[in-house]
Amino acid sequence: MSQYPAIPAGQRITAALLASMLPLDAYKTAPTLRTSTTTFADDPDLVLALEAGATYWVEMWIKYAAVTAEQFKTTWTVPVGATGGRSRIGVSATVNDTSSGGPQGDGAFGHHNFSTSLTYGTRNSASNLSVAYEQGSVVTTTAGNIALAWAQGASGATGTLVGSGSYMRARRIA
Repeated sequence: MSQYPAIPAGQRITAALLASMLPLDAYKTAPTLRTSTTTFADDPDLVLALEAGATYWVEMWIKYAAVTAEQFKTTWTVPVGATGGRSRIGVSATVNDTSSGGPQGDGAFGHHNFSTSLTYGTRNSASNLSVAYEQGSVVTTTAGNIALAWAQGASGATGTLVGSGSYMRARRIA
């Protein structure tokens, strides 16, 4: 089993060494609303800086709200030259359920490229949140940011939002 960082016997324990063992975290303290746009843009809070020549395991827990006519779609922004992919667990784009228990129906599962546009179903509400989970591995050749890029599935004035409490975590594994 690989471990990052490798710590040989006798290595001096420093603050930098201990810090390199910690995951990187990004957390939304306030929601972000986007209206009348289907153009992907990085979320202002769900962004992390990745080092060059590294492998990361990345997880995103996304709380979002959208009406059925507008929906919610995502991609990932990654450093130039990065390889890997992402998987998702969420509500299928065909689901629009206003029940108090949240969306009921088909799920959306699969492994995709970073730039593949993934659309999620909704609770058909501008304020009742649904959740999506995305995770994957990112192998970098250059340093740069990883970010959740998102937009409305169809342009509309009601707006699609990513809610507070959404988070991103990246753990360096090599």
